[in-house]
Amino acid sequence: MRLPMDRRSSLLSAAVAGAVLATAGCGPKDPGERVWVRKCAACHGREGRGDTRFARGRPYTVLTDDRWKHGGDLESIRRLISDGDPASPMPAYRDRLSPEEIDVAAHQVLTLWARAHATPGPEAR
Repeated sequence: MRLPMDRRSSLLSAAVAGAVLATAGCGPKDPGERVWVRKCAACHGREGRGDTRFARGRPYTVLTDDRWKHGGDLESIRRLISDGDPASPMPAYRDRLSPEEIDVAAHQVLTLWARAHATPGPEAR
């Protein structure tokens, strides 16, 4: 049985809308983690450990080891994300990310560093 064209269009539109809504909740809820996964994790790794193929042999791709070429404070991290480092593969993101996205990405770097250095509580032992 063939459906009339307008009925097929309606069903197709409903299917597309359903697929969009179903995937809208996918991915990280935290804005910093969302930017991190989208723009940073491919080079630095999901947890900032530099455990990617790209990171091999590049010591500053590891963001959890206390080695900071440009400084490990929030403003230095923000500036590096924004301006990049022309002497390395780190690109400038000032034209690719909004100031808010740069800010949440910089905070995410510090969050990943803190997670890597957290001492497990008594319940984890």
